[in-house]
Amino acid sequence: MSTEKSNITLDDVAAKAGVSPITVSRTLRKPNLVAEKTRKQVELAISKLGYVPDLIAGSLASRQTRQIAVVIPSLNTPAFMRMVRGISEYLSPRGYQFVLGDNNLSGDDETKLIASLLGRRSDGIILADIVQTPEARRILERSGVPVVETWSLTRRPVDMNVGFNNQAAAREAVRHLVDIGRRRIGMICGPLRANERGRQRALGFRRAMEEANLNADLFVELPLPISFSDTSVALRTLYDRDKGLDAVFCSGDSFAVGALFEAQRQGRAVPDDLAIVGLGDLDLASYVVPALTRAEVPGYEMGRLAAEMIVSRLSGNTISKKVIDVGFKLVVKGSTVKPA
Repeated sequence: MSTEKSNITLDDVAAKAGVSPITVSRTLRKPNLVAEKTRKQVELAISKLGYVPDLIAGSLASRQTRQIAVVIPSLNTPAFMRMVRGISEYLSPRGYQFVLGDNNLSGDDETKLIASLLGRRSDGIILADIVQTPEARRILERSGVPVVETWSLTRRPVDMNVGFNNQAAAREAVRHLVDIGRRRIGMICGPLRANERGRQRALGFRRAMEEANLNADLFVELPLPISFSDTSVALRTLYDRDKGLDAVFCSGDSFAVGALFEAQRQGRAVPDDLAIVGLGDLDLASYVVPALTRAEVPGYEMGRLAAEMIVSRLSGNTISKKVIDVGFKLVVKGSTVKPA
């Protein structure tokens, strides 16, 4: 195989495609602004010639890398994948790519990770939570890049915010369990340190239980790294604390799926013996048997909106609405109520 460096240039691609060099450049940078027929001509020429664009040189000239950083709390959970897909499917046709960072549910890691991503000249940052530490907030504010915090609402966003009321979502989910007659209700959640979403959901659980004059102390916080086996242990722990446990609220859909599997392993009928409610937008929640009741949130939409806000700002536009509440809805399925 030849080891000689390719000397194919953008001008060569333009000649092959029968278009101008500016059109080739626009196709590479902003493909959504190029007519489909022309775009396909350029893409075919690139493919035939084996042309590899020098993105570094382009970013130095334009002061934009066309790279957006996306920070999620953990790669060990599928909870944020629909949001990531929404981001990707909005960015890609517009000539942007994203790099994914995992802060390991740690405020310390969050600060280091954000500094690292900014050091690599990301044009914008989307976070799947509210910024946790004053240090991270200062870094982002001083960076001057567009920032969107997601999955929670805040009165003081660093820049822009797309989320929903986690406390209200958890509260409504637990109220549903109370409304169907459950009285000995436990909660399974992830680590609450550096996790504003989780803290708000735990608060929503406690408030709903207190409003119903029920015991709010049946509570298990999972350790890191989280796995289905940990959820199984958590459910067994709840049963050890209260043999009459008749319902569990899980702060994430993946926890609810794990609780369902463990209940079935124990021979407990769902929902007769144990009602289970989740919170999130995990696809699997609709396909397990019985399907999971949950406070459903639009993760894909959050990702798409966040990406749209970033690109709009990078294009020089003013964002009229910097905080967007995407809401949630309670979707009742077989894990709490049997079909009529």
